[in-house]
Amino acid sequence: MDQTTLFDYATPSGAELEPPSSSQAILAVHYELRPSLIAMVKENPFSGEGGENPYTHLHDFEQLCSCIHIQGMRRVTLKWKLFLFSLTGKARRWYSRYVGSVDREWEKLQAKFCLTYFPISHVARLRREILIFKQEEKESLGAAWARITNLASSGQDLAITEPTLM
Repeated sequence: MDQTTLFDYATPSGAELEPPSSSQAILAVHYELRPSLIAMVKENPFSGEGGENPYTHLHDFEQLCSCIHIQGMRRVTLKWKLFLFSLTGKARRWYSRYVGSVDREWEKLQAKFCLTYFPISHVARLRREILIFKQEEKESLGAAWARITNLASSGQDLAITEPTLM
């Protein structure tokens, strides 16, 4: 008879504590993610609370990763290694819960992340705001243009053509 206790099932194994590996192999014999690099990633955290924009977070994260090169490691692998360090609170718990369901594919993780924190209902509301946009009374043309530009660039591709936006 199996002598495994409930406590044994509740105790995390070492495999559960490791970040998921990328679908790309690491070809480097040795590599190190230095504490200063991890600190840079942690400077722009995403918690999943309030009005945080996951698209902005991913854009900033991708931009940071594009500046880093580790010999023998593909950029997508570097993203897998660093992404968890950019998350805090609710978003970090989300990552732990859903990272296993994306089959080690970075694009799937990005899509799931954005849909979680920028749902379709938010996209629809944003499209509506843009399509019925009006310049406020006593608002300068420059301020109105800045406002609509900010709305149009605040999320994913909203599928609004350039002539319609103009």
